[in-house]
Amino acid sequence: MSPRHVPQRTCIVCGAKKDKRLLIRIVRTPDAGVAVDTSAREQGRGAYVCASSDCWKHIVKGTRIEHALRTSLSDTDRMALLQWAGRFQEFTLDEKTRSA
Repeated sequence: MSPRHVPQRTCIVCGAKKDKRLLIRIVRTPDAGVAVDTSAREQGRGAYVCASSDCWKHIVKGTRIEHALRTSLSDTDRMALLQWAGRFQEFTLDEKTRSA
């Protein structure tokens, strides 16, 4: 029996290829908004981002997500992504303090 195929996806910021389940999907919703797809099953155009604070900083500040999703981010969308970026910064800070 051969090993089960694991889908690979590419982070739109750093270009790293990883297992699909290790990346976070951002999807363009039918009403032209942007949302984080926690189930990875929502309909709509999607893009994948690493679960690292560096990649999420670029998503919030840059235009790569707009280009990948072929839409413009509203201020509300940017704030929602910024909240997700804050989760990863807290995680990396906690990991650094535990290892110190």
